Amino acid sequence: MLVTTGADTAGPIAPILDAMGVPSRRNRPPMSSVWISIEVTLGVILLGGAALAGYAFVHRPWENRLDVAGFAAFPAVPNSRHWHLIADIGTLPVLLVGIALSIAFSVWRDRARALACLVGPIAAVLVTERIAKPLVGRVVTPFGGFSYPSGTVTAATALVVVVVLALPLMLRPFAAVAGLAVVAAVGCAVVALRWHFPTDAVGGALVGAGSVLFLDGLLHVPGLVRARYRHPDARRTKTFLAS
Repeated sequence: MLVTTGADTAGPIAPILDAMGVPSRRNRPPMSSVWISIEVTLGVILLGGAALAGYAFVHRPWENRLDVAGFAAFPAVPNSRHWHLIADIGTLPVLLVGIALSIAFSVWRDRARALACLVGPIAAVLVTERIAKPLVGRVVTPFGGFSYPSGTVTAATALVVVVVLALPLMLRPFAAVAGLAVVAAVGCAVVALRWHFPTDAVGGALVGAGSVLFLDGLLHVPGLVRARYRHPDARRTKTFLAS
């Protein structure tokens, strides 16, 4: 039995969603408690890893073996147009466009997901720029700004995660592979431009992905609680992992 709450209101893109086999918001069971737990737990692990690394860099801010290896693999080219274009993926205008597209595609079937697409990336960038960087105080050069975690990589990673989550389940594996390549490219760019240590880029990826996953799982909890309260037999409902 499916838990439903009324007529379908998927709007003008309903035929597209139907053709792709995507359940609309009104005709889909709630996100499963297992999937919510996975998202929240993974988000906590990623954010916790970034926090632990940040604590270590407070006491040992200089480059470590991973940083040395990264710098050796990507020699400094601070004026490279190629690397600058790739790094632009992590800029605010690109992030805002990605957020808008993710919301437009997900709001018809999952309002909690759409809200996560809006709040998650913004929260990730704010945590990076307003909290983590001042607390850690790590710098690449004596005259540069704070570097850990990388705000550019944070934004790029958060963008990739919201796009993957907003897409239908059948497209997510392909989007995830492409997204990993994008994040890796942006990370390499900020290292080659010498904006960041390689470990700064890793920290940015952890914050970007962890923030979005944690908030997405958390924002789906009220819907699951309401569905189980209104439909006690919803526990036997077919699990909807494509939320």
